[in-house]
Amino acid sequence: MKKYILFFCVLNLLTLGSCKKFLTEEAEDQFTAATLFETPEGLEKMAIALYPYERGLVTKGTANGILSAYTWNERTTDLCNFTTGDDANLSRYTSPGPSSNIMGLVYSPYWSHRYYIIGRTNEIIHYGAKFGDESKQTVAEASFWRAYCYYGLWSRFSRLFLSTEPVTKENMGSLKYTPADSASIFKLMYDDAKRAVDGLPLTRTADDQGRITRAGARHLLALIAAWAKDWGTVTDQVAAIDAENTVRLEATPDKVFNRSDLYATSETLFALRFSKERGGGTGHRIGSQYINIIAELDYMTQIVNGVQVKYNSENLGREWGLVFPNSYLMSRYKAGDKRLTAYYKIDYAYQNPNKLITIPVAQLKTDASTGKTYYTTSNRTAAPVQTKVGDILHGRDVAAATGTKIDRRNLVPSSIKMYDAWSKPLDADASNSSFKDVMIYRLAESYLLAAEAWFRLGDQVKALVYYNKTWTRAGNAPETGPLTFQMIMDEQARELAFEGRRWDFLKRNGIWYDQVRKYAGDFTKFPGTTVAYSAATYGISDGRDAAFGPNPDFYADFNGADNDILVRFNVKPIHVNWPIPQDQIDAMGVQNFPQTTGY
Repeated sequence: MKKYILFFCVLNLLTLGSCKKFLTEEAEDQFTAATLFETPEGLEKMAIALYPYERGLVTKGTANGILSAYTWNERTTDLCNFTTGDDANLSRYTSPGPSSNIMGLVYSPYWSHRYYIIGRTNEIIHYGAKFGDESKQTVAEASFWRAYCYYGLWSRFSRLFLSTEPVTKENMGSLKYTPADSASIFKLMYDDAKRAVDGLPLTRTADDQGRITRAGARHLLALIAAWAKDWGTVTDQVAAIDAENTVRLEATPDKVFNRSDLYATSETLFALRFSKERGGGTGHRIGSQYINIIAELDYMTQIVNGVQVKYNSENLGREWGLVFPNSYLMSRYKAGDKRLTAYYKIDYAYQNPNKLITIPVAQLKTDASTGKTYYTTSNRTAAPVQTKVGDILHGRDVAAATGTKIDRRNLVPSSIKMYDAWSKPLDADASNSSFKDVMIYRLAESYLLAAEAWFRLGDQVKALVYYNKTWTRAGNAPETGPLTFQMIMDEQARELAFEGRRWDFLKRNGIWYDQVRKYAGDFTKFPGTTVAYSAATYGISDGRDAAFGPNPDFYADFNGADNDILVRFNVKPIHVNWPIPQDQIDAMGVQNFPQTTGY
């Protein structure tokens, strides 16, 4: 008999909130199949339960939230460098196979999580059909979730089995787990997304804030259509979002993430709500993973009323970042782009008067690993300069003055989109100490989808209209054309980096492998002894970018290692698809669902 795949189990949901009343013949407050499947109210409760279940991704994988980091932020794309952590093997492709430890951290939990939600939505859609208009909105909400899960699975695995009917004890033995053709998968996603658009409300009441609305469903439909190169549907859906006028861009970039309740920003289409209130989740550490650990430096200790304060707001509190914006990403921004300060923390000022240093006069130096020439310090005067509180701290200055290299996690730029100054204590070191909402979709991406669609359709005028919405909001002069795909790709990075939107953008455009091979990682351009490479072909005939290396303004003189460049040498075209988790293959039967070719 086939092994039963646990993510279809209905018992978990049926036991939610149950409480046995003793000395009574029947526990009337229990959830049962009758209360859930046989009433519109029960089905709506099932739909509402999908939100906290999705929020539970933050605790899957490890306490560091590895699965959520791969789901909602950047890891293996062209925009980040990474140091150490539980996911280092996956980030560097040193051990990304289906049977490695990563299977238990990312691949298998993601697969089972998404299919569990699909199982619940199948039940809601099936049983809701008999209630007609009474459950139309609930069925539409479940349809969004089913399309959302299939889209997530498709963007990562590209090989799925379709499940659209509730699993019962009567049909368990007849279920077939075989890869579905892409046409069937996309038809289901289209149908579900359209049903969601037709049935979801324009807005939610105060009691339902955070639940998906029609605009969010339109955005998902546009994403699906973009993957299918159905550009007319993309433009129609974004135009409809504008016409319905329930969301709008925030006036400036600093308004987008500068709050804990991200669901309430004017441009949010879908965000997962977290709260310290009862039922608000266990918290997460997503933001901490992208903020450097400069607070650990003695130079950053503040003196407040004569007392040394190590963790303070100036250095963003106690963090433990492992992944950071790389030189390639930072080079996409023009000087003066408002997003440089709204989305990142780049400059750090001296705070400790007892740890000031004397900066020697700058000398020209050629970095042996990169071949690039740069100044050893920031002091361009004729004599050494004494630092003072408030001066910007440069790693090259510290290294030149003390002869000690600083951990590269201390002074690299930080992504602060998920920084939490509202619910996370400054000195918190717990793995799940932040309750800031997680942004899933926002209007800025809708506009960039429309810009891409009109570009593909050959309408430069309309493409520029949508492109300029985020570009000019960032303080840049309007672009007048011609618009190129490179410009769209760069603006997508500038606006949406570290929001989990890069992977599927690169993959659906067929450029993920090339971009990762050229730009992923950062610190050392040429590897040392642990990685074989040919200096004659590196960046010339092997697909890597010869002109691009670490930005010395951020990374020179730090203790970069081969690990920081391994991804460019280890990545293979097959990695654009995640491997099917081996435990799932075992459950489905290798004869029914074999592993993806190449793994």
